[in-house]
Amino acid sequence: MNYHILSVFHKANHDRLFLAVIVLLTLPVVSNSFAQEEQSIVITTNKDHYVPGDTVTLNGTVTGQPNALVALQIKDSSGNLILIRTVSSDQNGNFALQFKLPPTATSGDFNIIASAKVNGFVVTQTKTVTATVPEFGQLAVPLFGISFTMIITLFAFSSKFKSNI
Repeated sequence: MNYHILSVFHKANHDRLFLAVIVLLTLPVVSNSFAQEEQSIVITTNKDHYVPGDTVTLNGTVTGQPNALVALQIKDSSGNLILIRTVSSDQNGNFALQFKLPPTATSGDFNIIASAKVNGFVVTQTKTVTATVPEFGQLAVPLFGISFTMIITLFAFSSKFKSNI
């Protein structure tokens, strides 16, 4: 009879021990998954479309890590690296950078890639902006204005000469 009581007691404690081990093993996984959700980088730019030579104003926030080092890479539409910088975020996680798109840039999407180490995890965010090269180049509008002015001037002088003849 004592053997049966000890067997039941041992079985109950064994089940509780097994349950406790399972709970303890899953706690770090659950807490890490919640911690990863709070870690992020948000990138914004002053506009979405640019022309070659424009200045891009980039602002960002690292959530979950004040005073973080943020690695920034800017790649052109062909995937060529055109700029690489490291900036520090402030105590609120905010960072900023200004850069110019090369005047020789071709039309297409430029990728801005920001990475930071937050609580031991590397967090990366990418933002895409578009560069559009004007169809007639940057001199088209001034040349059109000069041409239009010359045509009107020539027309005015030609009608003056016709009335004198």
